Amino acid sequence: MNNLFSYSIEANVSLLILFSLFVLAFRQLSFFRWNRFLLIALVSFCSVVPFLKFKTDYVDLNDPKTKSNQEVALQEQLSNSNTPLLIESEQQPNLWDKLELKKILAYAYLLIAVFFLTRLVYRCLKLAFRLKKMDFQVHQGIKVIQPFNQFNNCSIFHYIVMDKNAIESHEGKLIFAHEAQHILKGHARDKLYIELMCCFFWINPAIYWVRKELHRLHEFQVDRAVGECYGKTDYASFLLNLTQQHQQLDYMQSRILKNQNELVERIDRLMRNLSPRTKGYQYLLFVPCIFVLIVSFSFINPPKEKITALTAVKNGVKTIVLDPGHGGKDNGATNSKGLKEKDLTLQACKMIQNELEKEGFQVVLTHSKDEFMMLKDRAAFTGDALVSIHFDVDPANTKLPIGLFYPKAVELPKIQDQSREFAFRLTQNLKNQGLSTQKPVESHSHAILRGAKIPALIVSLGNINTFSDTLDPQFISAFAKAIKTSLSE
Repeated sequence: MNNLFSYSIEANVSLLILFSLFVLAFRQLSFFRWNRFLLIALVSFCSVVPFLKFKTDYVDLNDPKTKSNQEVALQEQLSNSNTPLLIESEQQPNLWDKLELKKILAYAYLLIAVFFLTRLVYRCLKLAFRLKKMDFQVHQGIKVIQPFNQFNNCSIFHYIVMDKNAIESHEGKLIFAHEAQHILKGHARDKLYIELMCCFFWINPAIYWVRKELHRLHEFQVDRAVGECYGKTDYASFLLNLTQQHQQLDYMQSRILKNQNELVERIDRLMRNLSPRTKGYQYLLFVPCIFVLIVSFSFINPPKEKITALTAVKNGVKTIVLDPGHGGKDNGATNSKGLKEKDLTLQACKMIQNELEKEGFQVVLTHSKDEFMMLKDRAAFTGDALVSIHFDVDPANTKLPIGLFYPKAVELPKIQDQSREFAFRLTQNLKNQGLSTQKPVESHSHAILRGAKIPALIVSLGNINTFSDTLDPQFISAFAKAIKTSLSE
């Protein structure tokens, strides 16, 4: 649903921008056929522009071609270990915490779009079945049916609705010629397509302006064709006579006159000379505008596959996000001496932060005091890597090795690969520092790992019952050096 929300925003903004450009630069041109196809193309483009994004290169840390023989051997060695790992599960958010505003808006947008689409299909099918049952006569290869309901002197799909007895009159011939041009030029397909797009872009006023503008172009195009056949003056007089008729345009009708307000403009366009062909070069203005839209959306909302590599450098400094597990109302585990896990994780992260900053790293804590944070908020931090610090609890008061968890089945597949690589590197470097570690374990049950936007790990520093209220600086220093080495390789 997050993707649907982003898609709807980008598509609607694109349509609004491009249609504004059309109104400013092309609306007054007499290239009616070109403008008609241009409007259809703009709406089509806006429906796919969210997918047209530039992808930046990334380093695939799980690609065998990028791994050294030592790294491959390391993973094979670690995969032979089957030692179980205990870890305290994070507190899960309740139903209200899981609901996000943009997801609610996305569902609402989709639900309303489905409603409009269902209504359109129903009305089209109802009208098609009605037309199929009606008697018709063929005139010049086109089916003509008698007026019904509010339908009169109009074309619907491949039918012309008019009084059959008036076809041979002068006015009847003009009406038939007018509506026949709508059918021959395929205007019904345009209308059906735009009505379909109105279902998806229903919230955007630009789509209704496009629909109105397309009707305008249809009439200009047909007026020009009929005027050249029967004479512009005669046809203009015919249009003036229709101003006394009050007609309401239906969603799939092409009527000879929608309302009296458009009459002056239609006659003016009929009598006006065509725009010089050199004006056609103005259409090239859309090229830079479209390019800017694609590039802009690529930066604002990059494609899923575009991920910063694990060892990416930002302004020459690598950034690591440290997350002290638990906090606030969530105490985590409590040892036999009453020491709370949330206090120990916060102390550990601050000590690790101090060690890493000495080595030139930029370190960000998800929270620097005893406070509760939702897991999705912790996972929203950006940087080169995220490490969430925890402690296991074992009543036997036995020392436990350091355990690592990395994400499985996350939204961004490359994050999973990079997190796995980070976990195996860190495991080996912890061993090189003389620290006991277990084989990294993949996890799909931890929300902070599932929602991470960067390579992420949960690290258990051991059994909380074996720690005092003050952590060993040498232990923390060795752990920080292992992280430094893992991010520098």
